[in-house]
Amino acid sequence: MNILTSSQFSQLAVLKNVFSQPQSVAVLLLCAAFSLILSTLTSPLMIWVLVLSGCAVVVRVAGFSTVHSLPTSRTVNLLALLAVFALSWFGFSVGLLDSMINLLTIACALKIMLVKNKRDFHLLICTCLFLIGCGFISSLSVFAWIGYTAILTLLLVATAIYHGAGVSIAKSFRFVSVLIVQAFPIALLLFLLLPQLPPLWQMPTSKSTETGLSDTVTPGDIASLASSSELAFSATFNSEEEVPDAPFRYWRAMTLEHFDGKTWTISDKRKRAEQQLASMGKQTPQSTLSEKELSLVTDYELIVEPTQQRWLFALELSLPNNLKNSIAVSTLFDYTLRADTPISSKKAFYLRHFPNTPIINGIGNFEAQLNLQVSTNGNPEARAWGQALANQYSNAQELVNAVMREFNQGGFRYTLSPNAMPVDPVDSFLFEQRAGFCAHYAGAMVYVLRAAGVPARMVTGYQGGSALSDNVLQVRQYDAHAWVEALIDSKWIRFDPTSMVAPSRLSFGLEHALEELGESRETTILSEFGNSAFFATLQGWFQQLDYSWSKWVLGFDNAAQTNMLEELLGALTPQKMRAVFLSALGLI
Repeated sequence: MNILTSSQFSQLAVLKNVFSQPQSVAVLLLCAAFSLILSTLTSPLMIWVLVLSGCAVVVRVAGFSTVHSLPTSRTVNLLALLAVFALSWFGFSVGLLDSMINLLTIACALKIMLVKNKRDFHLLICTCLFLIGCGFISSLSVFAWIGYTAILTLLLVATAIYHGAGVSIAKSFRFVSVLIVQAFPIALLLFLLLPQLPPLWQMPTSKSTETGLSDTVTPGDIASLASSSELAFSATFNSEEEVPDAPFRYWRAMTLEHFDGKTWTISDKRKRAEQQLASMGKQTPQSTLSEKELSLVTDYELIVEPTQQRWLFALELSLPNNLKNSIAVSTLFDYTLRADTPISSKKAFYLRHFPNTPIINGIGNFEAQLNLQVSTNGNPEARAWGQALANQYSNAQELVNAVMREFNQGGFRYTLSPNAMPVDPVDSFLFEQRAGFCAHYAGAMVYVLRAAGVPARMVTGYQGGSALSDNVLQVRQYDAHAWVEALIDSKWIRFDPTSMVAPSRLSFGLEHALEELGESRETTILSEFGNSAFFATLQGWFQQLDYSWSKWVLGFDNAAQTNMLEELLGALTPQKMRAVFLSALGLI
C-alpha cells in the first residue's frame, strides 16, 4: 500500500485549492494559451525574449503554491526597464515590425506575473489576441489557422470560467463551443461579402527571411536547396491537357550575366539598362505578344510562397495577366517577371503561357556584348579550351553541340555533394573533379562559350514539379535548377548541360535522378518512415488541404469576390449591393 508523504499531501492540497477557484483555473488556462502563442512566434522573437516569457509563465504557475510567492511590482518594473533597454539596443537588427512584436510579448509576459483583478485579466486576453494577429502576419497556412483557432478557444474558455463563478468547467467549454458554432457562419458571411482591401502597410523585408533562390549563385548554392522540401509555388492549369510535359517545365526566374571568376550575379549594367529603357517608355519584346494572333495560349495560376523578393517564376515564355493580379507584374527585357512589391505572404498570380515562342534578342548589340565578357580572374584552362573550340568550329550551333557532347562523353558525373572548388572553380570542375550539380555545369558551359565568342548567360529558376492532381503541379525548393541560354541567330536558345549527365533529372525529377546514381537527397532517421505508403498518403492529404486553403481562402481577393457576386447577381449595381448587405445584416 502506497503511503503519501507530507510534501505530496501538500502538493495535492495546492492543486485542489487551485482547481476549486475559477479565477485560478482561468489564469492557468491563460498561461497555457500564452505558452502556445510563444511556440508559434519563435521566428520574430529574440531568444532572450522567449526565455524571459517562459520564465514569467513558470513564475506565475509556481505562484499558485503557498510556498512560492509572486514577485513584487517593484521587481517587475525593474525587469520592464531592463527589457526595454535591451530591446532598444537590439531592435535595430530585427526591424521595426519584429521589435513591436517583441515589445508586445515582453509586456504580456511581465503583466502575467502581476494579474490580480478583472482589469489585468482582460488586458492579458486582449494582448494575446493581438499576438495571435501578429502570428498570422508571418503564417497564413491552414495549419496556422487551426492552431490559432484552438488557442482562441482556450482564451474564450478562460474568460468564461473567470466570469462564471459557480459554473463548472465542462459547462464553460460547452458554452464556448456553442458560441464558436454560431460565429462560424457569421464569419463566413462577412468573409464573402466584406470588401477585400489591400494591406494597410508594406511588410518590411530582411535578409533573414529570404527563402529559396538568390540573385547570386556560387557553384554549390543551388545544391544546398536540394535538402529543402519546402513548397516554392503551386501551378494550376485549366485542364490536364494544358500541363506541360516534365522535360518542358522550366520556370524562369533570373538571368545571371556577370561572373567574377567565382560567383554569378545579375549584371549591374543590365539593371541600369532596364531602368533606362523603362523610363523611356520602351516596350519589352514579350509585351507585344498579346497583340498578336497566337494560338496555343495557356492560362494558368501560380500560388507563390512568401520570398520577400520581387522576382516571379514563370514558364518560358509567359506574360502576366494584370487584369486579375492583385499585385501588378512587370516584364523585363531579359524575359523575366518582377512583381511591383515584394512577395511577403502567399499570393496568387495569373499568367499566360506562349509555348514554342522564341526568346529574341531584346536590346540588340547590348546583350551580345554584355554576355561576351569573360572574367580573367583565374580559370585559364577553360578560356584556352573555349578559344580552341572557336578555332575548330565556325558555326555557333556546332560549337555548343561540342560542349554538350563533352559533358555527355567526357566522364562527368552528376552529384549533390561535390568537392569544394575554392580556387579556379571552372578549371577545377572541368579538368579535375568532373563532378557537380546543375550550377557547376551551367556556369562552366557559359564561361567556355563566352571564351569561344558565343554570347551566353546562366538562367536560374526551377525545373519540374510533382503532380498534386491532374491539373495542379507543386514545385519545391529541391526543384531549383540552373541552365544556359546562348545567343544564336539573334535568338536566345536554351541548353541544359545537366541533361547530358543526368537525363532523368528533367524527365522524372531530382530524387529519381539521385536514386539512379546511388545518392539520396536527404538521409535522416525518419527517411524510411517517410517513404512508407501510409506517410505518403497522409502527406498527400495535407498538401491537398493546404493547396485548397491557399487557392480558395488566401486567393479570395477583390477580383475573385467581384466575379463571385457577378455570377450570383449579374451586373453589380449600388442597389443590388445595398440589398445584399442589408440581407446579410438581417441574417446575422
